[in-house]
Formats: sequence, C-alpha cells, structure tokens
Amino acid sequence: MDNNEIWDSIKKAFKVTLQKLDNHYMFYLDEMVTPKLITLFYWILLFAFITKGLGDIFIEGDFWRGLVWVIGGSLASRVACEMVVILFRINENLEEINDKTNESDAMVSSSVEKDYYKH
Repeated sequence: MDNNEIWDSIKKAFKVTLQKLDNHYMFYLDEMVTPKLITLFYWILLFAFITKGLGDIFIEGDFWRGLVWVIGGSLASRVACEMVVILFRINENLEEINDKTNESDAMVSSSVEKDYYKH
C-alpha cells in the first residue's frame, strides 16, 4: 500500500471531519458548536448533582438534603441547558426565515425586472 492509498483510506474514514476542516470549520462562525457541547455539559452537571446528592445521603446521612440535590439539581440543570438550546433553535429558525425571504425577494425582483423591460 502506497502513501496515496493510505491517505485515501484515512479520508474515507474521517470524511465528515476532514470536510469540515476543508471548509475552515473552526475558523469561521458559520456553524454553532455550543449546541453540541451543551449535551456533554448537561451530562457532566447531572453526574455532579447526583454524586453530590448520593454523597449527602450515604456519607453525611442527610437523606432529605441529598434528595433535594439529586432532584433539584437534575431539574435545574435540565432547564438551564434547555434554555440555551432553545436560544440556538430560535437562531436557526430565524436563519431559515431569512434565507426564504431572500429567495422570494430575488424571485420577485427578477419578475419585476422582466415586466419592466417588456414595456
């Protein structure tokens, strides 16, 4: 196997990653990274709150405080992460609306120009 074949197999294996690198994925702000990281952050928060709650229950012997940490922390982290995701979804929807508006404006302006030049 020569170097070109090895490189081609690597490209096939990492096609999506290399495509994003070819498109300067990390250098421009065309695509949001935060929504993907929010899920990881949520799981870290969930693990931390459950660990804290179980620690309070079994190590310190305070059942109710531990239960509050597990339930309250889990709910609070879920709500906080969902709020951030909602903001990003609103942004995506606004971008779609903007793209559709620009497309329809372009179609209208081209038809108006055609009508203008007919007369």
